[in-house]
Amino acid sequence: MPYLVTQRHRAPAVTAPVVPDPSLPRVCIIGAGSSGLAAAKSLYLAGVPFDCFEKGSVVGGNWVLDNPNGQSACYETLEINTSTRRMAFSDFPMPPDYPPYAKHHQVAAYFEAYVEHFGFAETITFGTRVTNVERVAGARSSLADPVGHADWRVTTQGPEGTRTADYAAVLVANGHHWDPRWPEPAYPGTFDGEQIHAHDYRGGDQLRGRDVVVVGSGNSALDIASVSARVARSTNLSQRRGQWVLPKFTAGIASDQITAPGWAPWLLTRARLRFGAITAGNVARLGLPQPPHAPSQSHPVQSEEIRDALRSGRVTPRPAIERLAGDRVAFVDGSSAPANLIVWATGYRVTFPFLDPELLDAPDNDLPLWKRTVHPDLPGLYFLGLLQPIGAVMPLAEAQARWIAEILTGSYEFPAVDEVRTQLAADHERNAARFYASPRHTMEVDFDHYLWDLSRERRRGRGRATRNRRGAAVVTGAGRGLGREIAVRLAREGYAVHVTDVDADLARTTAAEINATGPAYDAVGEALDVRDQGACRALAQRLAEPGLGLWINNAGVLATGPVWEHDDAMRRLMLEVNALGTMHGTIAALEVMRPVGRGHIINIASLAGLVTVPGEGVYAGSKHAVLGFSTSAQADLRLAGHTDIHISCVCPDGMWTPMLFDKLEDPTASMSFSGTLLQPGELADVVLQVVARPRPVTSVPRWRGLQARAFDLAPGLAVRAAPLVVRASRVQQRAVARRLRRSGAAPGGS
Repeated sequence: MPYLVTQRHRAPAVTAPVVPDPSLPRVCIIGAGSSGLAAAKSLYLAGVPFDCFEKGSVVGGNWVLDNPNGQSACYETLEINTSTRRMAFSDFPMPPDYPPYAKHHQVAAYFEAYVEHFGFAETITFGTRVTNVERVAGARSSLADPVGHADWRVTTQGPEGTRTADYAAVLVANGHHWDPRWPEPAYPGTFDGEQIHAHDYRGGDQLRGRDVVVVGSGNSALDIASVSARVARSTNLSQRRGQWVLPKFTAGIASDQITAPGWAPWLLTRARLRFGAITAGNVARLGLPQPPHAPSQSHPVQSEEIRDALRSGRVTPRPAIERLAGDRVAFVDGSSAPANLIVWATGYRVTFPFLDPELLDAPDNDLPLWKRTVHPDLPGLYFLGLLQPIGAVMPLAEAQARWIAEILTGSYEFPAVDEVRTQLAADHERNAARFYASPRHTMEVDFDHYLWDLSRERRRGRGRATRNRRGAAVVTGAGRGLGREIAVRLAREGYAVHVTDVDADLARTTAAEINATGPAYDAVGEALDVRDQGACRALAQRLAEPGLGLWINNAGVLATGPVWEHDDAMRRLMLEVNALGTMHGTIAALEVMRPVGRGHIINIASLAGLVTVPGEGVYAGSKHAVLGFSTSAQADLRLAGHTDIHISCVCPDGMWTPMLFDKLEDPTASMSFSGTLLQPGELADVVLQVVARPRPVTSVPRWRGLQARAFDLAPGLAVRAAPLVVRASRVQQRAVARRLRRSGAAPGGS
């Protein structure tokens, strides 16, 4: 779903200090603006030790009017161009009494409240400027080992003088709206009046009673021109290239809240921006230059006042400047206007005064970064908020900060550096193709897509880290069949596999066969009756060290026939093994995984858990229970804030295992032969895919899962169609039996 923060998303306040974990690498954060605060909060809650240096004396960066750090471009009438619900951090909504588009002082107060709510004010060192960041000689860090070495030397200047310290990582959050970009080359001629950059504009008093020329076509230019229209003697707005000016509201709703999910194709965002431009009306009709590009090919510009100012004549539209002429400005169309103040709203340069340009530079603001965060040649140096989204920076910087915290704590692992470079180049080329060439578009990203894409990469990285960290894996019912195949594959992947089965001899035999192949860790075979919760719990606790990474509940029992033909003992056995045994294993694993915040549980269910299955009613009931329990438990984990613990269900079609060996001629088992009869190795391969990429439910084959879901939508139809389905299944069962006997794969076959 699109990103929208409401009051129910507010996280509990942090009331007790979070003690840093000394075993984790020490980090330096540069800046305590919105991006720096997101970084500090994420590292603080993750227990990562860090120093956060802020040049000024307050938090909030660009949103603080007259910020003592001297770098804020804030002015009196500044308000956000993204609605509060789309600008707020994900776990800290803006106050409900804020207007849809908050004023600068409200945003500044929000940041102060954010720091107080999460309790990390004491981690910020104010009045301290970072003067130099360099990579130490002989630096050894890499993307494969990004935090193993303190390879970054940081020099600071503050109240205690000059200090130098080494860090494993440096998080650059110094912003990109503080170093003014002036026209290059300068316009010819001379000017007798005053020239300021929009960065130095604070309010209408600077414009009052003057002849003002505002140069630019972005949000700041339109804001300043609109104020000038009210207080200046004359106002001219000069634009070299026209822009589409979008409305802040559409049908009474904040326009940016009418959006598509991040996974949706770019054409939907393109259509949304085009719709906004059409409904707002083309400002070229009011005298500004006609935009030579589509609305989606530039960073959105919004203004609620400029149209009225143009219509009323209080702002005179002008084309590009030709030259400066003393007390006038001449334009390329031959016209001129009196002027004693020029406001250059011509953007900003991306610079890092603490980095040697030979180490890193951004000519024309062009600095390709992977996910706008990572430079593959400078491991340990991370950038936050160095992007220009179609939306707000803050939620994106927050996502970057959480990602970096995962890197620093070892719960995320990078892909191969060649893959990073390939993705970086592809993303950079794609974004360059979407927007017209300009220094203002070198960092452009689509807000929702960026969040979705980074979330996907974080999941993949956590999967890589989990696989490479491996730890112990428990497989129940692994003495033969599917469980055995899964155990064999996990051992190949580097897990320390615990093969369990109610039959201890079968478990030990499977473990011995695995160990004969020379795995990285010896497999252990032991008895486990999943009906015994105490035994499940004892095994999980025993594997807490060195770490239980994976628990696969595979043990199962199948008895066929009408539900009334089973005796009480058989019904109880199926429910206790299939359903209660799965619950026992899941709970035992969670008791170990929750304290460390990571792990994966895979429950082998069945397509019988999705649909009506004549002849297998009790079995189907137990698998329905497994599916409902698993998805609900996964939801409980998410509500409790556990994002790195996963519960996945695998729902296979009928499978040729010992469970079906004696069912070839059993008409009440025909539904197990009604679709694709899987081999244990086939399904084990799918299970390994789910290990790598957790999913709530995976049906095998997928088309059968869709078919089962369709029948589940109309249970009455499924019941009425049962006789026909069973007859067709019986035909399929006989065909399977003949084929298996011909191949010699059936018991008793030649």
